[in-house]
Amino acid sequence: MEKVSQGELHIAVIGKRRVGKSLLVDRIIHKRISSQANPAESMEEPLSEIVQLLPAGPSVFINTASIEGQDISLSQNTNKCIKAISNSDIVLIVLDAREKLSNNETYLITYIRENQLPFLVAINKIEYGTNSNLLDELDALDVVYFEISCKENAGLESMKKKMIHLLPEKA
Repeated sequence: MEKVSQGELHIAVIGKRRVGKSLLVDRIIHKRISSQANPAESMEEPLSEIVQLLPAGPSVFINTASIEGQDISLSQNTNKCIKAISNSDIVLIVLDAREKLSNNETYLITYIRENQLPFLVAINKIEYGTNSNLLDELDALDVVYFEISCKENAGLESMKKKMIHLLPEKA
């Protein structure tokens, strides 16, 4: 992970394994930062990249380890994810459009809200269809979400504009 300074904006990208976190970051910053040789493997440590995110300025994207498992309190990766969230200016939660919300995802949305952090939800892989139960669950939680396809590069610009709008101004 690169050394970061206080003047940069920090953007945590969280989600389960294989939802497209790395590809989403790559698409937003127009640069490949994922170092995984095998995309089927899960990251154990967060990856970060300092980029110039216009018009926001210097920003650190933190691509976190995957959140998995049934019991969130016992998940080492989830604890690393919470640490990344706590040090972030905004959080992007990436979900698979074909699935329902997991307990871990619901827990993290609640945690982020309780800590009053700005966040957006990216529902990725819409090219395969979208689970209506997922949309109902997000609507019930009153969550701002964007339906996107990283594979087909769809819906990303409007999500990126909203993300930049939510970023705080740094001195």
